[in-house]
Amino acid sequence: MVFNSDFISRKCLAATVFLLCASLNLAAMEKPVVISVYQGPSKNGDFAANLNTVREMVKEALARKSDFLVFPETFLSGYDTPEHVRQGARRLEDPELAAFIKESAGHDMVILAGLARLTDEGIYNTELIIYRGSLLGMYDKIMLTGGDRDRLKFLPGKKLPVFTAHGVRFAVIICHDTSFPHLAMIARLQGAEVLFTPHYNSINAQTVDDHRKVVRNCHVGIACQMKMAVVRSNVVVTDIKDEPGYGDSFIMTPQGEILAGAELFKTELVTATVTPEMFKSPYVWADFKEVPQWVKEKLAGLLIKKDNP
Repeated sequence: MVFNSDFISRKCLAATVFLLCASLNLAAMEKPVVISVYQGPSKNGDFAANLNTVREMVKEALARKSDFLVFPETFLSGYDTPEHVRQGARRLEDPELAAFIKESAGHDMVILAGLARLTDEGIYNTELIIYRGSLLGMYDKIMLTGGDRDRLKFLPGKKLPVFTAHGVRFAVIICHDTSFPHLAMIARLQGAEVLFTPHYNSINAQTVDDHRKVVRNCHVGIACQMKMAVVRSNVVVTDIKDEPGYGDSFIMTPQGEILAGAELFKTELVTATVTPEMFKSPYVWADFKEVPQWVKEKLAGLLIKKDNP
């Protein structure tokens, strides 16, 4: 199931959540998967240099027998200024990008790479899902920040697809998307078991540590409440005065525990195995099917209420 442009309608969203809560059977993954996460700097505006980094990390992740490799938000393009974003942006038919996608036919690993994606209607903050020589699909960031929208001129996404590879259903949401429960819930209700969250966090030095704590806690909440493994990939920024990019990339269990995490401000590739056993628990494990009908109806009503905070 894929949400189309009508999903932006709060009424449609509420009705869909209501129906899915009432009927969906949330089965856990059936086999282990090895996931690698890249944390490091993106050279803003330098698509070729960033693509070379991706190629090198693909080799290393394959050596680790990874099933998935994820890169940060707009990693291929950069994110710091409108000029650099446009300079690094590419269309899907770009020859360099197309050649890289074709290269993936030589292995069985899924690659998730961030791109400022040019289209005839404008530019999107996109995570490409590359698999076996083609695009399995893509996700465009939905919850744009003011800077995304007003300064960098990104257009908001209108779909939240769920993909399947290596026997696992997974979804992608990007950076500010994780500040809200709505998109993670939609992904889970469509059957996603693993949620990838690429970021580009270059934050004012006075608030950077508070930001890091809140972002991590949001991920813990998503993992525990939605019962998904959550995989975060973030950049390292040390060359922008007073706006460091701290990293804090990790692979998290559905219990909100860190399986593997990168050191702050360190460029590295972290790898961990997510197993079916992580979706089982010796203690009380809530299920969306337990929610009473009246609670679902109350939620649906609040979601479509115009002035609901």
